[in-house]
Amino acid sequence: MLGIVHRLVQDGHEPVGLFTFPCDNIFNFNRDTASFGKEFNLPVLLEKPHRTEINAMTDKGAEVFISAGYLYKIPDVSPAYGLNIHPAYLPKGRGLMPIPFILLDYPEASGFTIHKLADEMDAGDIIAQEKLPLADNETVESLSARMAARAPELLSEIMKDLPKYWNEAKKQDESEALNFPPPSDQMRVLNWNLPLERLDKIARAFGHYGSLASIEGHIRAVYKHEIKKEKHTLPPGKIVAQNSGETSIAADGGFFIIKKSEEITG
Repeated sequence: MLGIVHRLVQDGHEPVGLFTFPCDNIFNFNRDTASFGKEFNLPVLLEKPHRTEINAMTDKGAEVFISAGYLYKIPDVSPAYGLNIHPAYLPKGRGLMPIPFILLDYPEASGFTIHKLADEMDAGDIIAQEKLPLADNETVESLSARMAARAPELLSEIMKDLPKYWNEAKKQDESEALNFPPPSDQMRVLNWNLPLERLDKIARAFGHYGSLASIEGHIRAVYKHEIKKEKHTLPPGKIVAQNSGETSIAADGGFFIIKKSEEITG
């Protein structure tokens, strides 16, 4: 979501500080965030923020705090404005990582929301939001990219008249709220007894994070796959072919083809 910051700078806004958190730069990334901070001579803080850090930012003229994909609960930022960009159509899809849930079972929560920071995570008043209907072959990567492409434009419009948008924000309907816990390893398991379409959904929901497959007694993280719908009488989980680093496995309704994976050890 660093594209949001680049767009705001392009619009003439001045960054005065950055908060991030430790990342492995394999599945989650902050290298570009650190580079951005260096380019603008900004402090880049990795620790959970406290009021002292917030005060230091406001003392330097910070008027708006904007978070996106941020791990920690943010303390009160008043008198500044506090905005969060959340990857779901709130109040459905609250939680740290809602996209896998959305792709698996909750398409009605697909979209993104810009809302006020509040005491309760993802429960702040809604400033603006957009629905993103899921494509038939939607993946965690493609849906994230669609949000990342659209969010900077929407936030840019809001920032042109933030007091107006802020005052017109609407409270969330708690009766419609859906809260998702962090995805579990069990959610990522490719159970070969499941229908092919469900296996495909699981793999698309976790993408480069990796779904989990048991193959010949070994657990592999699957990062890329294809499916081929076809009638057959082979038992689910049977390896049909292995060549060029790909493994084709029988499932109910066709074949699940693993194209990129690695064995998990330990």
